[in-house]
Amino acid sequence: MSHQSGIQGTNALTAKFSELHSSDALRAIKVIIQNEELVASETAPASGDWKADFDASVEPMLDEKNPCYVLYRLDTKNSVGYNFVFIAWSPDFANVKEKMLYASTKATFKQTFGTHHIKDELYATEKRDATLAAYEKHLVSEAAPPPLTIEEIEKEEIRQAETGANIGVTTKRQVATGVSFPLDDKARAALTDFKAGKVTYVQLNLDLEAECIRLALSNQSIIEDISGQIPENCARYHVFNFQHSHEGDNIASAVFVYSCPGYSCSVKERMMYSTCKGPLLDVLEREMEIEFAKKLEISEASEFVREWLYDALHPQQVVFKQKFQKPARPGKGGRRLIRDK
Repeated sequence: MSHQSGIQGTNALTAKFSELHSSDALRAIKVIIQNEELVASETAPASGDWKADFDASVEPMLDEKNPCYVLYRLDTKNSVGYNFVFIAWSPDFANVKEKMLYASTKATFKQTFGTHHIKDELYATEKRDATLAAYEKHLVSEAAPPPLTIEEIEKEEIRQAETGANIGVTTKRQVATGVSFPLDDKARAALTDFKAGKVTYVQLNLDLEAECIRLALSNQSIIEDISGQIPENCARYHVFNFQHSHEGDNIASAVFVYSCPGYSCSVKERMMYSTCKGPLLDVLEREMEIEFAKKLEISEASEFVREWLYDALHPQQVVFKQKFQKPARPGKGGRRLIRDK
């Protein structure tokens, strides 16, 4: 279990954070621990886009012998403002006590700044770990697909059985990423309304005969309304704006959910929904510029509830505490009473 140092930010730092959240003029800020307080040490102005400014802004802030925190502003925004990259600088040649102090203050610092503003984190011990190239490498690593679950492996086996194709790295053909069905006009209009905040929920279905994605329904729904609108015998795609509170902040998180009710729908339908999901997400994210906080799958409508979605967006960290065992008494056998003669 990690212990916090108890060090807090100054009022001046809080004011500087507010300026950083709302200002286009500042690109980065360096924060250090001074006299047992978090203080703003220096800032870097914005002169170009975030990529052009990255190395020129971050590298001069990194002292080879002193740890610090650096917040770097990106040009993208989420529902609460600009996105930031948080860089924890802990050089190899820094004093061990200083390293421990910054490590035990990091959580407090992030909470003071606002965790919902931090899109990515970098931990750097050398300057090359805090460059634009290092950050881009980090993004590629984060975007890599996770290992397949048992359910996903079964779906892939169904897909291969239906198509008769088992394409691997040794084949010469390009691997297809999925079947791309176009969105019809009503579906596209509903998604445009979703992005503009006019509706909070859009449900989409595949029209296999027309080979397109159609609008099933769209409305202003809260989380408690969703499960009753999900069909129990066919698959669907869901785009939902989950408005909730986390750590005292009101947050609106866009989520994409694919519902597939197991074997109550045909193998062909399960296969088509599975293979159309990837291309659809490409359209939603790249073309329509909808940023999803989470992409999820469910097999039953009853799973789509507040607790499930909240835990998926804000997973709790499980801390295991080792049980203390009382040491054994020295010597063998039971205690003996010795009487004086």
